[in-house]
Amino acid sequence: MKTNPYADPTTEKRLAYDAAAAMLAKQDGSSLRYAALQLRRCIEAIVYEKLKVYDILLPQGSIHQWQPPQAFDALIAIDPGAEETHTYAIAPQKEFGKIAEGPYRAIGVDERPRGKWIKKTWNKLGAYLHAEWPFSRAEKPRDSAQPFLEKTLADIAPMVNSSFTAMISMNIEFPCAGCGENVKVMEKAVESSRTALCLTCGMPYRAEKSDGNFTFLPDRPPFTCDCGVSTYVAPQQVKIGHKFSCRSCNQLFKIVGVEWKVAAVVDNSASPESEEE
Repeated sequence: MKTNPYADPTTEKRLAYDAAAAMLAKQDGSSLRYAALQLRRCIEAIVYEKLKVYDILLPQGSIHQWQPPQAFDALIAIDPGAEETHTYAIAPQKEFGKIAEGPYRAIGVDERPRGKWIKKTWNKLGAYLHAEWPFSRAEKPRDSAQPFLEKTLADIAPMVNSSFTAMISMNIEFPCAGCGENVKVMEKAVESSRTALCLTCGMPYRAEKSDGNFTFLPDRPPFTCDCGVSTYVAPQQVKIGHKFSCRSCNQLFKIVGVEWKVAAVVDNSASPESEEE
């Protein structure tokens, strides 16, 4: 995979962290906004640093188009364990195929951020970058950002101070029925979730295992052509005007409408929130 030779998230996260700390030390309004901007940049660099270890699983054709939220989502979609902090240790292996008895020596701690925390914090930091809304009904000015920014600085310190990142995995590859690109997934992730996701087009899959092998089936209703062959349209492409071809006879189709169906509510005692869950 081609990467930007000038982009080094490990260096950038440290520069952003130090700049944020310097701005927070000034404790004035304009400096706080710059601190929020640098903290946001630091969080992005931390995610990019973690994501680099999964480069073999990333879609080469579209990753250059990703925005930070997509990178956040991809980190969790690729590896459900991407949110867990782990300590890695090694020991001499006396016999091939058997786990070493020890003694073990720690070689590093892979500090990982939580996905929900990343998005919540990243969005809240962004809110501090905006001008005050003049039509707000709030009767008092917005609280100072200083406490939240200082807490965020402390929260990310372990991930800034440690750049140790590791990933050990057996991978599975299959062609996407939506976009045709090859999808690469971690076997342990599929084993636990029985799902997969194409990071190129967003097509979700359910994974069925038989005789030790996985079969990946699109988890979206297919469009069936008059020739009898089913074609899957990626979720991001389901919009008015999108054109697609039958994968068998090449007949061209266009989405001209989206159908919504409703049903009468028999039992009105359940709340809408509970029905949605």
